[in-house]
Amino acid sequence: MSVKNPTHPAAGLRDDLDEAGWTVNEFAARLGVSRNTASRLLNGRCGISPEVALALERVGWSNAEFWMRRQASYDLAMARRAREATPVA
Repeated sequence: MSVKNPTHPAAGLRDDLDEAGWTVNEFAARLGVSRNTASRLLNGRCGISPEVALALERVGWSNAEFWMRRQASYDLAMARRAREATPVA
């Protein structure tokens, strides 16, 4: 994962959604989250919580550990990116 352009852990979920033939509303219902949360997730504006990771596992989209590892890697890359952007005094 590049520090300059880390990939959001939910990248690719929209493709999975299209492949499954689900609308955002159906995706939200299957995950047990609000439509707003589903939309934010699909658009990379929120992270994958443990609860969402378990919901993704429940619908058969990999396992919760996979999603949590992706989230942790993304968070670490974003922290590195922020640190590198901060000038050293």
